Amino acid sequence: MEIEQVKSYLLQLQDNICAELAEEDGGSGFITDEWQRPGGGGGRSRVLTEGAVFERAGVNFSHVRGA
Repeated sequence: MEIEQVKSYLLQLQDNICAELAEEDGGSGFITDEWQRPGGGGGRSRVLTEGAVFERAGVNFSHVRGA
């Protein structure tokens, strides 16, 4: 399996987890912050705040390479 396939799978998993948490919380949405790492890689942080069920929830993905 190629790294890009794994990355795509994990990003889709993050989307699915966030969708389920948002539905459980009553439709609150996540704020998304995509970031890049100097030297290689990056990630996507997703945070739900002040929800009806969850005070704060975070689902993060990092893909980092290099030293």
